Amino acid sequence: MLNVYIVDDEPLARAELRYLLEQTKLVQIIGESENLEYILQNPQFEQIDCVFLDIQLGVNNGLELAKQLQQSILKPEIIFATAYDEYALQAFEVNAFDYILKPFEQERVRSAIEKLVAKRRATQAKTMEKLKDLQLDKLDKLTVYINDRILLINIQEILYCTSEDSKTIVVTEKGRYFASESLAVLEKKLTLKGFVRVHRAFIVNLEHIVELEPWSSSKYNLILHNRHSIPISRLYMKDVRKIFQLSK
Repeated sequence: MLNVYIVDDEPLARAELRYLLEQTKLVQIIGESENLEYILQNPQFEQIDCVFLDIQLGVNNGLELAKQLQQSILKPEIIFATAYDEYALQAFEVNAFDYILKPFEQERVRSAIEKLVAKRRATQAKTMEKLKDLQLDKLDKLTVYINDRILLINIQEILYCTSEDSKTIVVTEKGRYFASESLAVLEKKLTLKGFVRVHRAFIVNLEHIVELEPWSSSKYNLILHNRHSIPISRLYMKDVRKIFQLSK
């Protein structure tokens, strides 16, 4: 699924485009606004894969706004969705992925999305081939996924890893990501990096623990610096006692 954001100063145009995009079953609309200020302030900005951007936005110009997006670290793909065909050349000069004219047509919108999905998958495959040649353990990096993106995150940024619905989740201050390895495999990778298994569903980074919170006789929760609470199961309590030199 692609995470899509719509920028258009006409509410009806946004509604129509949202409907057509949702019909593709290939995207998730994570926001819409009448100008770019909202998208840059959106807490989900890092998750945006593609921005559908009008060119005439009141006092703003979509081409200039596109340049701002291209200067961001993540550089989401830009698809111009406009009534003006005379800006097509300028649009591709700012590295637009596609250019769709109003009134929108279902097949044209679907075609743009399918091309973008294909591009992301091809990029992902190439990235995976390159990663095979990297010794990520020596780089203290871990490969994680969010939507169709592959990210390399610093291991020490990880707060904890957990398992939910048979999926391995890696949690950092910036967000939650998926890992392809099982929790057991991650435990082997991360034990020598300062992580400890405290529960069948949790591996925790010792660097981020600030408190051991008793909650019943001989039982504790780990409190991380962001106040997340991680349970310690009875099976792993002996190891935790040894690490934290608990007397009882």
